[in-house]
Amino acid sequence: MTSEQSKLKAVEAKLAVPEPHSRWETFQGRFQALLDAPLSAPDVPGWLQGWNAVTSDLMDVAAKLSTHADLHTDQPDIQGRYQTFVATVLPEAERADQALKEKLLAVPDFVPPPDFALNFRRMRDAAALYREANVTLNVTHEAQKNRHSVATGNQKVTLDGQTLTIPQAKQRLDSPDRAAREAAWRALSESNMGVADELDAVMLDLIGTRWQLARNADLPTFRDYQWRALDRVDYTPADCAAFHDAVREEVVPLAAKIVQGVAARLGLESVRPWDYNRNDLLDPQGRAALTPFRTGEELETLAEAAFRGLDADLAARFRQMREGGLLDLESRPGKMTHAYCTYFPTRNEPFVLMNVVGTAEDVRVLFHEVGHAFHGFYSGDAQPLVWNRWSPTEFVEIPSMAMEFLTLDHLGHVFTPEELGRYREKQLQGVVAFLPWAAQMDAFQHWLYAGAPETVTAADLDAKWLELDRTFHPFVDWDGLDERVRAKGWQYYHVFQVPFYYIEYAMCYLAAVGVWRAAQADPAGTLARYRASLRLGSTVSVPDLYRAAGVDFRFDREHIRGLMAFIETQLPG
Repeated sequence: MTSEQSKLKAVEAKLAVPEPHSRWETFQGRFQALLDAPLSAPDVPGWLQGWNAVTSDLMDVAAKLSTHADLHTDQPDIQGRYQTFVATVLPEAERADQALKEKLLAVPDFVPPPDFALNFRRMRDAAALYREANVTLNVTHEAQKNRHSVATGNQKVTLDGQTLTIPQAKQRLDSPDRAAREAAWRALSESNMGVADELDAVMLDLIGTRWQLARNADLPTFRDYQWRALDRVDYTPADCAAFHDAVREEVVPLAAKIVQGVAARLGLESVRPWDYNRNDLLDPQGRAALTPFRTGEELETLAEAAFRGLDADLAARFRQMREGGLLDLESRPGKMTHAYCTYFPTRNEPFVLMNVVGTAEDVRVLFHEVGHAFHGFYSGDAQPLVWNRWSPTEFVEIPSMAMEFLTLDHLGHVFTPEELGRYREKQLQGVVAFLPWAAQMDAFQHWLYAGAPETVTAADLDAKWLELDRTFHPFVDWDGLDERVRAKGWQYYHVFQVPFYYIEYAMCYLAAVGVWRAAQADPAGTLARYRASLRLGSTVSVPDLYRAAGVDFRFDREHIRGLMAFIETQLPG
């Protein structure tokens, strides 16, 4: 058995769920006992422990079945088992949760302790948003989202006589050979257009479902519904619109300057789509892309050494993931192409799924996803109640994005000094290149769920995306190319799977730059604040979490302008 096969076997064992554990009957009696128990204010702490235990077990099963399905998008039996769980167990659990919330909220004289006060308020707001009709509708919603996972997970790319996965084909976009990049881009575009009509249909179904979710909750738009569902209480849609404007005015010109400067040094007459990868801008000297490892095992080894240089406890946590079947990094046919970190709460174990192909970008993404894992570990250590772990979405990307920066000074075993300079420059360029994309993604979703009519068509989606892409990426030259390819840029994971979750990446990237700036002057203090903020979990507000990490919760124009000026000072002249 090869090392890769051995690791995959360990992953499969970690994700295994005995058949009875995926049935509602396994959980029903425990929920009913909580509903039947007498409850007064002094009883609440013990009662909450029982609710916490059954919720943790349920979350474990859901996360394992979902992840297993993502590893096997081409196996109908595994897909079917997960979909059956979604259709038969999760609706009943949602109903039981609502009944338990109502029971708790009705307890006379109960005053939540400080570490539960915020989530007590969130439970009250979630209970008010609950509608029985949406329980059934959410089963449909999940099934529609799974259609996207299956369609994209089974995508193949034909290039140079080879059949590649999407991540493998995207690797070719880093080639210094412009003809090779163009060939890869055209092959990827052909593959994407091959599923575009199917994804159009999925999206239109999702839009209809999301509108109905809002109507059932007596809200005028899906944006209003999702705003409440995501507990966005610290900022407004108007603040988001101001962020879009700030990025257009303060960041797009800098992104254009960087991208066009690279193109000029390479002698390119314009920046074509195959010349622009926001995750990995072209090397201005035309050098081959960095290839710091070959296998997932090698990536794990180099990452563990980096964490060991940064902090012994972080290294130990990562070693626990390596040895415990909590990493699945290799790209394989039938595996969902996205990267993410999920969480198994009963044993406080995070799990990272990736599709690595040997690039420096893979190194960055691993540090990102393992930053999420550290958040799970530390919040789980400090917070017994599962609702108090992790954090609101506006903070949850700081542990991951900050880790991309905090590891920069601990990669001497991976890169030569020259290569490390290139890697560091890419990281900083990536922030600048990412912000226009984030603003575009967020602006598109505000339009889709609050501006567009319910009867919106796929052609309307395409037209709006084109308008926004011309605004936020005016430096990319599409002249003479099929703009249907450009117009389908909205067919992106988050639009299908996690609506309205994207501006958080921008908020947290800005904060991560602030964390890194602080680390340059005080590395030990910055790392201590980083860990302390993670341990707070979801027990304090978003602004308080930012303050604990040593940064401000801001994404206004003045703040963005200052951070862009700082990044410019850190880039080579």
